[in-house]
Amino acid sequence: MVDYQALSIICAGLSIAASIAYYASVLRNANKTQQMQLETRRTQAFMELTNELHQEKRLIQMMELYKMDWEDYDDFERKYGSDRNIENFGKRYPIWYFYNRIGWLLHEGVIDVKTVNAITAQFTLWMWDKFKSVILKQREIYNLPDFCIWFEYLAGEIERYRDEIGISTEIPKGYGSYPVQDP
Repeated sequence: MVDYQALSIICAGLSIAASIAYYASVLRNANKTQQMQLETRRTQAFMELTNELHQEKRLIQMMELYKMDWEDYDDFERKYGSDRNIENFGKRYPIWYFYNRIGWLLHEGVIDVKTVNAITAQFTLWMWDKFKSVILKQREIYNLPDFCIWFEYLAGEIERYRDEIGISTEIPKGYGSYPVQDP
């Protein structure tokens, strides 16, 4: 016959086993919830960035920037610098910081490179190629070593990703201009 002490040990063991099973179930559910929240945040970030990039006003700003032309940094400053052309400053800085923000989100793991490639790939590569020399010179002139570093990081990561999956990163001449063929 089972005595009282053995019965209490069995009950305690069953109680511990039930507690462990319950705790494991709670952890599994918490992990699922956390994963769903992460996916929701990524989806929201994707939609917000896509909407911001593909607004008519933003696309027009970008095309105006692509069409800018200069010989060197001094020529850039004469034509488009903030001292002489405040409107251009107002066009380029929001674009540069849009890409800078995406680069930071990528670096922090909030958004992944596959998503970023889907949203901005060519736009990012073209914009970085267009303004790389200006941004690097401004880092030097104004002693701002971290100026637009996440924009640079973003362009590098997109280029690396596209190389890995076999998509061209070649920048066409004229950026957004349609290459007109002579008859």
